[in-house]
Amino acid sequence: MERSPPIPAQPTHQSDLSVAVAAVQAATHAAEAARGAPLRARAKSVAADLVTDADAQAEHAAATVIRTARPDDAIVGEEGTSDDGSTSRRWYIDGIDGTVAFANRLPGGWCSAVALADEHGPLAAAVHDPLGELYAAARGEGATCNGQPLQVRTGRALDEAHVALFLRQDRLVLPGVRANGHAILDRTGLLRHAGPGSLELAWVAAGRLDAWVQPETDPWDWLPGELLVTEAGGKTLVTQRDARWHIAGASSLVDALSQMLS
Repeated sequence: MERSPPIPAQPTHQSDLSVAVAAVQAATHAAEAARGAPLRARAKSVAADLVTDADAQAEHAAATVIRTARPDDAIVGEEGTSDDGSTSRRWYIDGIDGTVAFANRLPGGWCSAVALADEHGPLAAAVHDPLGELYAAARGEGATCNGQPLQVRTGRALDEAHVALFLRQDRLVLPGVRANGHAILDRTGLLRHAGPGSLELAWVAAGRLDAWVQPETDPWDWLPGELLVTEAGGKTLVTQRDARWHIAGASSLVDALSQMLS
């Protein structure tokens, strides 16, 4: 009797990148479901810094995916999720990055972001724009948008570069930030605030923006995009001046922006 060929064993281990992707997709799905009902919003640090009940729901959805796949890893969420892990690996979650746009029901302008980091920096990251773009990167494996490779744009001088900068009242009062903001405005070709930080960093990785600079950025706003940019051939830098500045983009622009900060 002829024997049937053996059934291939099903994989039992998800890659860190696949976990990150599943987590951001769960977050955006939870956020979109919550957006169909009345939203309760409140201010956090300043009046323009909003949080809604949907933020916590999106964060919980992402954390559930991560806990299931990586129960030994630590988790840190912007809205308070805090799981101690037994390894040096830590997941950072921003369930809704761009809550102001989300709460005001703009058609875009928000995303979900997740990054896994160890003692050497980010290992895997995903940023999901609910308008239809999924950005993903793993250390040493490149960065993609909807599966297509990303490449940072090079060749532009600072005075012709499109640079993303975000300054809010709680950042403007920090030492040196207002003066440096004016200097960046004076010396760059075009200054933009086009979306949430994670999505703007994804656009730098995709060559849509040339560089990105912000003071005192939180890890859940920085790490996902940091990995996307570096894996797309760009440079990232955290530098301490009077305040701590985070810069990403083409190497020459990161150097130029760093040199002008006081």
